[in-house]
Amino acid sequence: MVMESNYSEIHKNDPSLIIFNRVAYTPVFILGLVLNFSALWCFKRTPQWTDTHIYMLNLLLTDFLLTLFLPFRIIETFRPMKLTGLCTFLICVHYTNMYASIFTITAISIHRYSAVRFPIWNKSSGASEARRKKIASGTCLFIWLFVIILCIIFSPNMHSDKLRTCYVRKDAEKMSYQFLLVLEILGYLLPIVTITTCSTQTIRTLLKSLKDIREHTEEEIIDKRKNVIAIITANMIVFIVCFTPIHAGYLVRYFSELNNTVRYFYEVSEWLATTNCCLDSVGYYFLLKKVFRDKR
Repeated sequence: MVMESNYSEIHKNDPSLIIFNRVAYTPVFILGLVLNFSALWCFKRTPQWTDTHIYMLNLLLTDFLLTLFLPFRIIETFRPMKLTGLCTFLICVHYTNMYASIFTITAISIHRYSAVRFPIWNKSSGASEARRKKIASGTCLFIWLFVIILCIIFSPNMHSDKLRTCYVRKDAEKMSYQFLLVLEILGYLLPIVTITTCSTQTIRTLLKSLKDIREHTEEEIIDKRKNVIAIITANMIVFIVCFTPIHAGYLVRYFSELNNTVRYFYEVSEWLATTNCCLDSVGYYFLLKKVFRDKR
């Protein structure tokens, strides 16, 4: 009862935030579970794997793990948990999966740009399919180790004594300045600059190729390239929409006084970041669709 009143006290000026968290995360969990499980099942049936499949599977795993822990967040709004090491673990899981997803999307953008911009170099560089798979696997492993080490280093920012409830930090307890810089620069600015640069350059290269081949190529190939351009554009927009608000929220929460407006912005932006675990499935769909189409 005390813990329930504590949770209500956090939103005493606007209890609709409690309802928002209850309602907003439930469809994300259901949709995320269905989409990611379906994609995982399709990946399992994929006959031939490439380095692209490895990157996409890694992204799928980050989304799937994030989805699996969402019930804790939903239950927390009904019956707040005791402030123990479990809360620290859950927050670490959230950060780890979110930034593993961000870094994997960044790696996919670089990989896609390299394949489109330098196709001849990629084919003639002597890099065999097996070697490219090893590079992709090594990159994904490095991403996981990197985000886990960062999470361990900055875990004091997530200790239970700094929390009011399992997912809400005390008003007076701000994250450390070093942690904020890592999240903003390493976790957002560098990835978004890389992703937007690689994506726009890839789109530019594909558009140029469309002009060159339009008169001498079958309509089917032209349509495929148009679809690739649409997918890259959609992925870039999804990244910006999902992850820009939460990183703005970190800054607002750190530098301003907490009030209901700030809380609303922060919690909605945190929810938006979580929806990425569903929206990434668009990329899985087009990749796996191509695989099963080619299999026929």
